[in-house]
Amino acid sequence: MIEITNEDNMDLMARYSDNYFDLAIVDPPYGIGASEMTMGTGKNKKYKKGKNWDNKTPKESYFTELKRVSKN
Repeated sequence: MIEITNEDNMDLMARYSDNYFDLAIVDPPYGIGASEMTMGTGKNKKYKKGKNWDNKTPKESYFTELKRVSKN
């Protein structure tokens, strides 16, 4: 079964037991300021997904929880 959700990963992972997922594919913010990049357009127009959505890196607790619920 494949289930796709749109929610805070910490809320989602809290609902699952250890090693529940064979593989977890996630897209957390990376803290690289992507919201301020031109995304390869070569133009000054900024990417418009929401202000500052990628300015902070996840806390270590995020990665600890991700490793807990995923086998790989």
